[in-house]
Amino acid sequence: MFIYLNDINVYNLFSKKQIFMESINFKKLTNLIRVGDMSPVTLTEYYLNRIHNYNTDLNAFITVLEKDAISEAKIAEKEISNGNYRGPLHGIPYGVKDIINTAGVRTTNGSEKYDNFFPDSDAFCIKKMRDAGAVLIGKTNTHQYAAASTTINNFYGSTKNPHDKNKIAGGSSGGSASAVAASLVPIALGSDTGGSIRTPASLCGIVGFKPTYGAISLDGVFPNSPSIDHLGPMGESVISTAITYRVLEGYNSLDTRSIQHERTNLNHLDEPIKGFKIAMCPDLYENQEIDRAVQESYINVINILRDLGAEVSEIKFEEVKLIQNLFYDIAGPEFTRVHRKQYEEDPNSFDPDVKKRMDWSINISIDDYLRAMEDKVKMTRLLELKLEKFDALISPSVPFTAPRISDLMVMINDQNYDYTKNLHRQFFAPYNVTGLPAIVLPNGKDKNNMPTSMQIVGKRWCENIILQIANNIERNIMYNKAINF
Repeated sequence: MFIYLNDINVYNLFSKKQIFMESINFKKLTNLIRVGDMSPVTLTEYYLNRIHNYNTDLNAFITVLEKDAISEAKIAEKEISNGNYRGPLHGIPYGVKDIINTAGVRTTNGSEKYDNFFPDSDAFCIKKMRDAGAVLIGKTNTHQYAAASTTINNFYGSTKNPHDKNKIAGGSSGGSASAVAASLVPIALGSDTGGSIRTPASLCGIVGFKPTYGAISLDGVFPNSPSIDHLGPMGESVISTAITYRVLEGYNSLDTRSIQHERTNLNHLDEPIKGFKIAMCPDLYENQEIDRAVQESYINVINILRDLGAEVSEIKFEEVKLIQNLFYDIAGPEFTRVHRKQYEEDPNSFDPDVKKRMDWSINISIDDYLRAMEDKVKMTRLLELKLEKFDALISPSVPFTAPRISDLMVMINDQNYDYTKNLHRQFFAPYNVTGLPAIVLPNGKDKNNMPTSMQIVGKRWCENIILQIANNIERNIMYNKAINF
């Protein structure tokens, strides 16, 4: 029988985010639900209450499914009470980036054009979440067509960073990142074409995971650049992100981008990483200058890894210019193919920065695209060869903390830089192009209390390894990542 928590107890347990994060971690929460000590309805009501209190300021959600969420939570509760426990996501609320189709639920793709679009069927990933018994609580804000990295949306408004509401959440999965960081949901789904999960996760101080290309089906997800699009989970911890990934992964024979693979084994997540070999390669991000706060947090992690018995060493990558340019020569033509008709008929229907993307994308020739697709194979093989003797590759995730919404200027060592110049893209895009798995996790704060973050990249289908490394880092970092509201 479920124990219902009265309002006083709910307040005591959940009113402050740090209490929730530290005392009721995700693993404990799923166990409470499994044994009947936590009601999925109570949990869902808690998150809905937080959304009611804070979403107006944060603008993380475009659509909130209050009645449907409570109904799904009641079904989950009944199933669990009857002994039909589906697994660790059963009864857990989650948010979904609003480019992912949800049957009968508005899916805007971040564009006024789709403001009244109600899909007939769920995306494959939503079916997987429903099969796991998770509770869909709402659709999160995104950059128009998931096309850039601010989640400043002309029609649906700007999503704000919970650590400082004057600053961006990042994008294009900014709504999902903001929602998780503010504990409006414990987990959310995002997409990543050139860093669209990892950028907002980094700027909002949460975990964001882009798995190997083809690990999670993209069926029912609005396309950006199909040959490098990825879907993935975002969570407040490595364990919540890993558990969600385990539910999402799997082969879909109807999706040509889906790849059959052995499912990830999470049994070693808590095991030590003594003897692991970890590479660093500043060449890959063109030795971009890093803000001192980000660099200090990164060095701290390197020391932690060495203290844990891992061997960390630096490697070289000679073809950095080529691997960096591939993103634009591939993403441009593929994005154009999706949006050419709208661009030709009504170019001003795009948000200004998305129109700029179309302006340059449409001018990339078919020869450049085909050459880039050939070089993509070469660069993937070269990077895999470089990592052959290593378990993972690490780097900072973005070289700065979140900029202000008002001017989009980032600070790197007391110098201002334009965020829209995409200085962070080079940290992420090579792993979209090569399809290698990558995870970001928070590792500190700057002097303004804004999160810093790092990235761990793995070999193809080695998600278990980078999740294990990330989990070990997370358990050994001492800093307060709480938001006090």
